[in-house]
Amino acid sequence: MLVCYVDEAGNIGVYQPSELTSTPVFVVAGVSVDVNAMDELLMDYIHLKTRFEPSLRRRQFSDVIKYEVKGVSLRRDLRNLTSRDTRRRAMGYLGAVVSLLEQYRCRIMGRVLVKQLDVTYEALSTYPSAIAELAETFDNQAAVRQDRGWMILDSQTKVKNEGNVHTITTRRYRHGGNLFPQLVESPVFGHSDTHVLLQLADIVASALVYPCACAAYLSPVPGDPHRDPVNQIVRTAFGTRLAALEYRYTNPDGGLRGGFYILGNTSRQSSRSLFRQSHWQEIPSRGQTANRVVSRWQA
Repeated sequence: MLVCYVDEAGNIGVYQPSELTSTPVFVVAGVSVDVNAMDELLMDYIHLKTRFEPSLRRRQFSDVIKYEVKGVSLRRDLRNLTSRDTRRRAMGYLGAVVSLLEQYRCRIMGRVLVKQLDVTYEALSTYPSAIAELAETFDNQAAVRQDRGWMILDSQTKVKNEGNVHTITTRRYRHGGNLFPQLVESPVFGHSDTHVLLQLADIVASALVYPCACAAYLSPVPGDPHRDPVNQIVRTAFGTRLAALEYRYTNPDGGLRGGFYILGNTSRQSSRSLFRQSHWQEIPSRGQTANRVVSRWQA
């Protein structure tokens, strides 16, 4: 069986650049893993946390499980211009996470919403449609493997949880047939301090896909925590590897489906641009291309 862990980054609502809590991008990301590999992946991720947080080695195992390295914290560390060690640690952590995804043959999928100014995005419609879209991709992955699937979503508020599940339940039992025949049940919810692999999904959504989306579809603004040029460093360093982890498939009409769907993009960049660098996207204020900056930060 496959299990897909789902988390999000950013928030729903009107994007106002003057408000630091307002985000220009909203991401829903799923990480699917074979159930036979889950225990080893979980333990390796716990070891990764202790490697980068030596103080955890003296803590009880339950404390290590609860301790979370949040994706938003890693993004903040990458913007730290006063400490090279802090930046190198964040890049090293992200690189180690991507290596784990590759090692255990995980696949990633989801949706990216690039917001437009002064446009209202309703949570009760935006969340459920993103989850349903992700479920369609995940269901196809399970079908190709002749397998079954189970989705575990990071728990939010009761209203949001109900909307996400109700959409899937309705489509599973609607008149005319089940749209997700490989799913053993509608999505269930977990908490990241008790479900370790939800922590991995948070890193993917918040520290990998989110900055890649900002770099791909938004012009950089130095000093803006969401549009900082540092986002391009993440995209340059890990974009090719993340693209290889996307689960994509061809539908009966011959169209390419799956991976990350991009909504609201007005920059004329395709969905494939999410992880692939364009010629104009460089670090503007340092006189170096993104590739050179990556080399310097990882040195």
